[in-house]
Amino acid sequence: NDYMRLLDESADPEALRLTQLAQAIDSLIAEYFRTLDGPIDEQDVDPPREDYDMLYARAGRAFPSLGYYPHVFPGGELDEKASIADAIDDLADIARDLLEVRWLVEKGQFNDAIWQFRFGYHTHWGAHAHGLRAFLHSSRVGAW
Repeated sequence: NDYMRLLDESADPEALRLTQLAQAIDSLIAEYFRTLDGPIDEQDVDPPREDYDMLYARAGRAFPSLGYYPHVFPGGELDEKASIADAIDDLADIARDLLEVRWLVEKGQFNDAIWQFRFGYHTHWGAHAHGLRAFLHSSRVGAW
């Protein structure tokens, strides 16, 4: 919820909000490591997918100074060339995955929510979080 609140428009200075964003990402990653795998709920219910374009626009309004940044896949080869990542895409993708987790919690499917949170970290939002977090730490943004 703290992460999602940061995607709301605010009168706070963006520098402060960028620092809060870095802290929220750190908290999400720390929570992943504090959360243990557990059983899966018996119900076979898939969370609804939030509209990506809406989340992208929301993230862009919340953090207008963010945009593209160079990124190198950390598991690649030493001579791998940098690609381009999009901080707004990172924000939207993380939000979309977290909204699924929140939906499961709201439906009382706590085991599935934990599974979705951990699986999403491994397969999707974790990569976005680490790439974005490194960008936020860079001297270009300096959210520290």
